[in-house]
Amino acid sequence: MKILCPTDFSAHSKVALEYAMNLANTIDAEVHVLSVFQVNKSASSMISLDDVIRQNHEEDMLKLVSGLGQLVKKDRLPMSKIMKGNTVSCITRYVKHYDIDLVIMGTQGGNSMRTILFGSTTKKLASKIDIPVLAIPETVQHKLTSNKIVLALDDKPIEKEDLFKVPLEIAASLALNIDILHIQKEEEVIPFDPSIAFLLGNCLGGAYVEQGNDPVQTIKDFVENRNIGMLIMIRREKSFLQKLLTIGNTSAELAKTNIPLMVIPE
Repeated sequence: MKILCPTDFSAHSKVALEYAMNLANTIDAEVHVLSVFQVNKSASSMISLDDVIRQNHEEDMLKLVSGLGQLVKKDRLPMSKIMKGNTVSCITRYVKHYDIDLVIMGTQGGNSMRTILFGSTTKKLASKIDIPVLAIPETVQHKLTSNKIVLALDDKPIEKEDLFKVPLEIAASLALNIDILHIQKEEEVIPFDPSIAFLLGNCLGGAYVEQGNDPVQTIKDFVENRNIGMLIMIRREKSFLQKLLTIGNTSAELAKTNIPLMVIPE
């Protein structure tokens, strides 16, 4: 597996990188670290300024990677690169060029689930690339400390058989199961696609159906009360995650959580 960890050298991106390194060491994955910089159009003609910014990024990258210490294995040195341009465009090109399987990004502490899913760079990136994005809140530990992974599943059919390739590889490497969580607003004959049992195979854990009119708050209560280590959601065009956009500000604020969240594009 190849993992890309974009960084802006902030505290929360460093946490995400350390998380990525710990995960990569456990599942024997390859880590790529990418930093993107931009130069204002008014200053684009100043070649010296462009060179200075690139040099500063290269120095920051060297300091960041060298600061990983024992997390860096001799046979698994992270590949680092500096690119100039739009952040999302550069990340997207890098993902395609190096055949990346998973992007791990840091988010600032206190972010709500809505912000992680639909905010700024993460939202734009998840809408353009066809691989999972794992958002790591700044306040989490540097590795998966809980042995519980939960997939929040809606009532829509699952069209792609390889949709869960990345989380399955992670779960299998860690000898973990993936539990299913479905938030039910009304009576449903079949709450979620039964083919999930086949798709998750030996990694399938328990199935939980929770009642709740506020899906975000219900998910938050579930994952926090059970010490969940990773939450997985499917990003669909018009489905469960899309409904989060219509939830009021009060509910969104209540959704603040420190659980790593993996968004899988349908």
